[in-house]
Amino acid sequence: MRAFYVEADWAPRPGYALSSREMETRRALRGNSIFRNMRSSVTDRPFPQAGDDEVLLKIGAAGICGTDVHLLRMDDDKYTKYNGHSRYPIITGHEFSGTVAEVGKKVNTLKKGDLVAVESMHWCGECDACRRGMFNQCRNLDEPGLTFDGGFAEFAAIKAKHCYLLNDLREHYGDDRVALEQGAMIEPVGVAYNGLFVCGGLVRPGGHAAVFGAGPVGLSAVALLRTCGSAKLFCFETAPERQRLAKELGADYVVDPIAMEKEGGKPAEYLLDMTRGQGISIFAECAGANPATYPVMEGAIAIGGKTCQIGHRTGKTEIDMFRFMWNAAANSSPPGRDIDQPS
Repeated sequence: MRAFYVEADWAPRPGYALSSREMETRRALRGNSIFRNMRSSVTDRPFPQAGDDEVLLKIGAAGICGTDVHLLRMDDDKYTKYNGHSRYPIITGHEFSGTVAEVGKKVNTLKKGDLVAVESMHWCGECDACRRGMFNQCRNLDEPGLTFDGGFAEFAAIKAKHCYLLNDLREHYGDDRVALEQGAMIEPVGVAYNGLFVCGGLVRPGGHAAVFGAGPVGLSAVALLRTCGSAKLFCFETAPERQRLAKELGADYVVDPIAMEKEGGKPAEYLLDMTRGQGISIFAECAGANPATYPVMEGAIAIGGKTCQIGHRTGKTEIDMFRFMWNAAANSSPPGRDIDQPS
């Protein structure tokens, strides 16, 4: 079976204290503290076998996440730049869908020929976090393409409980390819939904919203915020193609922040002016550009506003908490990904 395979050396940084879980399972909580000398190739890998509670999927579509790119990039010491949950060697890819090719003997919810999307957070259902309904905080969490073989391959074996049917999309569009491609997009849309609504708690009626970054997750945030009834919806993005997509998905105003600042403008003042001093009720930080975006949020957050940190960033970000406290603002991050919090 052909697959995209990533290898790395297990080499904890000097001074890094390994947890018992990391030592036992070789799953790093923060990959950039342990794995170095990243190597990738398209190669032949053993054909996966579906367990009793699993299905064998013929992969139909897979998205390339920023994570898939970051884990291959290395710093000056040759450590991966991906700072999240990971284990190598591995077949990468965590945004994917497929057709059920085989069904384990204990599986009774799926059948051969079904189209399914695959959840990216594989929770155990037994730990304290799962028993509280906080599945993304599962203490036994596994992630396809990050801690076990994922979707950049011809086939993958996946637990049936983490597969979601796409047969209605097949019926609606009359095209398996379209249904599978949309199924592979459920993961990034789900990241935005979880950050904005599950953690962020929606936007108040009449509230304005702003999104930083118009990649797949940022564009999903734009579409969701438009659908949920945001008043004025702003998007900050530098790439022309992504600016166009943001407008098509419902952003009222799309701004290139770099170009604005070169012309002497200030994004925070722009947002206050455009909202007549009200400010932004909910920010979606989908760019992972915290040093540039948090000053804007500090300067333009509405009373009772919220910031949702969805984008990844390594390192720490210094912010001034006064405006957040003065306006009784809140910060949230979608659980599951290891995201650096502001400090």
